[in-house]
Amino acid sequence: MPINLNNPIHSTSDAFKKIAPDLQGNILSSHGRDHANHVFIRFKSPASARSFIKKEIAGRMTSAAKQKQNSKDFKSRKSNGLRTFKNFSLSHEGYRFFTIEDGQIPSDETFRGGMVASIGPLKDPTQADWEKAFQKNWHAVLIIANKSPTLLKIRTSFLRAKLNNIATVHVETGTGIRNNEGAHIEHFGYVDGISQPHLLTDEIEEGKIATNNWHPAAPLSLALVPDPGGNPDALGSYFVFRKLEQNVKAFKLAEADLAQQIGTSVDVAGAQMVGRFRSGTPLIPVEPPQPGPASKMNDFNYDGEGSTDSKCPFHAHIRKTNPRGTGGFELREDEKAHLFPRRGITYGKDPKNTSIDPEGDVGLLFMAYNSNLKTQFEFMQSSWANNTGFPGQAGGPHGIDPIIGQGEDAGGQHHYEKWGDDTSKKRIKPSLGNFVTMRGGEYFFTPSISFLKSIGRSSSRLHGAILQI
Repeated sequence: MPINLNNPIHSTSDAFKKIAPDLQGNILSSHGRDHANHVFIRFKSPASARSFIKKEIAGRMTSAAKQKQNSKDFKSRKSNGLRTFKNFSLSHEGYRFFTIEDGQIPSDETFRGGMVASIGPLKDPTQADWEKAFQKNWHAVLIIANKSPTLLKIRTSFLRAKLNNIATVHVETGTGIRNNEGAHIEHFGYVDGISQPHLLTDEIEEGKIATNNWHPAAPLSLALVPDPGGNPDALGSYFVFRKLEQNVKAFKLAEADLAQQIGTSVDVAGAQMVGRFRSGTPLIPVEPPQPGPASKMNDFNYDGEGSTDSKCPFHAHIRKTNPRGTGGFELREDEKAHLFPRRGITYGKDPKNTSIDPEGDVGLLFMAYNSNLKTQFEFMQSSWANNTGFPGQAGGPHGIDPIIGQGEDAGGQHHYEKWGDDTSKKRIKPSLGNFVTMRGGEYFFTPSISFLKSIGRSSSRLHGAILQI
């Protein structure tokens, strides 16, 4: 019987045990390594590509079951945490390259069109303005991650040697950066990754996450879909990769200028752009708001007292990208269906190692898993982050998302001198934003392990009719 994807699961459940051996890791929960290489591959011939997948990919990818066991061993000190994580995804062009029959290719039309086809709706730069490496079409991306940067380098060098004569390769290196408290941050200096949908309920059931005001448990259907090329019950996920370059200097200058315009501190000004202080403390439940550790970083909502724009501006990044049922256009559960698990990692020099705020060459390798690219990632970017009329509360337009919003917005955003005081409102024009530039990316599908094993075998199933595009 197929697994019910309409519920989250616990990693000890029968449902998890059924799907985990054939499901690749990193989808249900992050691989957790601070060092990762993302190896983009364009194969030269199907025959050599199949041989590579058979020898180096099919039996060596980290399943969700293996990822869980590795984590368990590390926590119980049965391992040193240096096991290498691997994950493999194909673009639509990659599926076409292997001449796989159309019925065995994931059917999402946005995936089949590729990220280039979505440049207009997303307000992305034209492909000619992307980094050169992303101006070509890639067949696949292989994620290799390890706790040790030295071991990661060795593992990556080994695979590159295997690919040397059979493919063109490009590598994007991600390195997690942390603040002095050990929490992951992005290059603007804010704690990142706090508000995630939890497809696995382990931490929730163990009481590690407060759920009085916001419950982060999410159904498997946010990320998982049937894999038509795998075993009968095989599952996979649509994978979004975007290289987002951050202009740290411009962002910090904007923070300082905003603080001066509204008569508050730089910390408060930045928090009104992000919705959280640098420590991760959210604006809504704090009276008065003060930067510092919070015991319930994600246990809040925007209902009742929290609905006011002066406590957390409607344009704030975390409010735009997760309105927590208060977007004004959909029922709460329908709105939650647009969320998705994110698996990003920073790239570029650690800000603690330089006194200069960079204007480029640093940023986020944004990664996410979706079950429907148009109604999840693309909806969040175009209908929420870029949309000046979202959320739909009175007093708009509210401006674009200051962090990931794209496009020019002359209308501006409301900022406040005093937290919770609607009379201290001031509209800042034009909207603050465009500190992040999309430098390239692609849509992929992360297939089942059973599919990867089948693609390495010679069979009529894989050598069928050329796709009708």
